[in-house]
Amino acid sequence: MSDKEQTIDFKIARDGSWFHDGEPIRREKLAKLFSDRALWIDEDGKYWLKTPFEKYPVEVEDVPYVVVDYDVNGNGVSLRTNMDEEIELSAKSIWELRDGIPYVEVRDGLFARIGRSALYNMIEEFGEAIVINGQSFALGEKE
Repeated sequence: MSDKEQTIDFKIARDGSWFHDGEPIRREKLAKLFSDRALWIDEDGKYWLKTPFEKYPVEVEDVPYVVVDYDVNGNGVSLRTNMDEEIELSAKSIWELRDGIPYVEVRDGLFARIGRSALYNMIEEFGEAIVINGQSFALGEKE
């Protein structure tokens, strides 16, 4: 069978909430399953939920994930998203500032925005940047 594009309405809001046909997906495990196994981004920057037999377009207001917490562990820092994805910051991490807000790649071109609460806590703990083994991850733009 070939990939068959469907027109079912999926959306991920700026706050990381998932919607289907305009209604919130209330079952967190279902949204996490979609997030973990089916969500991907194509070379044109369009988001999709893809199964072995079908694919569904997904409207994403900003990025699919929001970093909601972090943990300092030994010499490193791990980030946790709203979908319980763990991201260990390292020299291989893709970190960028967009309009002064930090974003980090979760995997395969899918990014997470550092959420406001987590960002303020990071700034309080680390100052202008998180530095791990000489690698600097800016928490904002200098004025």
